[in-house]
Amino acid sequence: MCCLRLHSTRLYAVVFSFLLLTSFLNVEASSVDVQECPANRFLSARSKRWILSYPINGGVAKMVFGFLSPIRFHHPLPRSLNLSLNIQANYRILPNIIFPRLESIFKNRANSEYMDTSRKQFYELVERMLTSWNRNGRSCLLRTICEVAETSLRHNGLVGELFEVIFTPHETDLLDSDYTMARKYGANGVDCMRMYAECPLGHGLLDTISAIQM
Repeated sequence: MCCLRLHSTRLYAVVFSFLLLTSFLNVEASSVDVQECPANRFLSARSKRWILSYPINGGVAKMVFGFLSPIRFHHPLPRSLNLSLNIQANYRILPNIIFPRLESIFKNRANSEYMDTSRKQFYELVERMLTSWNRNGRSCLLRTICEVAETSLRHNGLVGELFEVIFTPHETDLLDSDYTMARKYGANGVDCMRMYAECPLGHGLLDTISAIQM
């Protein structure tokens, strides 16, 4: 029985070794064939590329809003407790347009004769506000435009940049020539206080929110 088991074990070992050697030779032969073929050599030299797979049905857009706040409590052991609240919203993105889009209708809606009058409307609003404060609204607004052009306000951060954008009229704006002339006066170094004497010191917009450092 021992000899039979020994022979069977040797037989299994020989068969396993033969199969392993055969598979190794097949792998070597296939590798030699691949190396000998120039087309396969060219294909094997190509670098790996990634393919972006987009969902067929359009996918889902997700927005998550969260709030995290620490909670203080007295405890002899050092512990931390946080309160977290999350709001999640999912929106399905349509794969294609489900409504008719006629090019002629969209082209007719675009009015090429539209003129932007937002700056003019804003200046009229500022003049009315200054007039309601018992000030000369027109003269004080012109003096503000002149002073903004005379001295840069960009060193005051975002507020200064907003003031320069708002109170810097351009030739293309639908405004009276007085506004653009006020900007030119300030840019050329004209004394704005003397030019617009009807708006004394303390009545201008910059007099209320700023100070001059000599």
